[in-house]
Amino acid sequence: MKDINLDISYQNNDIILKSMAQEFKDKSLKFYGINVPKIVTVIPANLPSIEVKEDRLDFIFLLEDDSLLHMEFQTTNKKADIKRFLQYDTRLYSKYERTIRTVVIYSGKIEEAISRLDIGSIIYKVEQVFLVKYDGDKIYKELNEKIDRKLQLTDIDKLNLIFLPLMGSKKSSDEVAIDAVELAKKIEDEDEKTYIIGALIGISDKFLTEEYKNKLKGAIRMTKIAEMLIQEGKAEGKAEGKVELIIKQLKKRFNKIPEFYVKRMYELNIDKLEKIGENIFDIKKIEDLDKYFNDN
Repeated sequence: MKDINLDISYQNNDIILKSMAQEFKDKSLKFYGINVPKIVTVIPANLPSIEVKEDRLDFIFLLEDDSLLHMEFQTTNKKADIKRFLQYDTRLYSKYERTIRTVVIYSGKIEEAISRLDIGSIIYKVEQVFLVKYDGDKIYKELNEKIDRKLQLTDIDKLNLIFLPLMGSKKSSDEVAIDAVELAKKIEDEDEKTYIIGALIGISDKFLTEEYKNKLKGAIRMTKIAEMLIQEGKAEGKAEGKVELIIKQLKKRFNKIPEFYVKRMYELNIDKLEKIGENIFDIKKIEDLDKYFNDN
């Protein structure tokens, strides 16, 4: 197998979203003190008005009562964090117009953080889970024994395995993330193994150092999730090349393309891009692109 490209933005990665949807669907999070309805699915967190750099919106789940659960996995407890969550939630509400519950899950090294922001006309608050109270080393040992004995994992077992890198441990979060992936690799059911590893990558990607990202590449080598990520990377590369070609063609016709259209173009799938390419000479004005975005 070729070298694995894990330079992924997990919030926009189809494979990671599918993994998160599979492993969180129909599950209750009350075990962790998160009293919300069961999760229906994970939805893409594409908010173009947010400049996503190192600070990224984590995961948005649709709940049974049609509300949204905005879940953040944090390894810091700065005031800037809650200000960022507020910005995300206002944009989420603007896009979906649904009730939003924001839950921040803190790593085992954090014991307290700001949960409320009062700016006068707006009082914003988040729910918090501090995984420091969970003994990650003990849970790892129990999961290891259970998997070695080929016993079926419960919903809580699966979630514990996914959250393991954020729990309290004598090891660093980086080391536990690799241990958790190696443990997941021993699961016999291929689909279960794939989705759990995908969810682990999605959560761990935010805090892993470059050294441990490289170790993670080695840990998932020769697994189904690695092959899926490689194939998706090839598809994304093909789509990006198609976008660049279309933009060049459009610039020849219209001289300048508004940044809005350039950004939206990169959000289209390869099928939509192929349609634009096939109909490029029928586009009389730049606004004609809108029909492709509206149908996306």
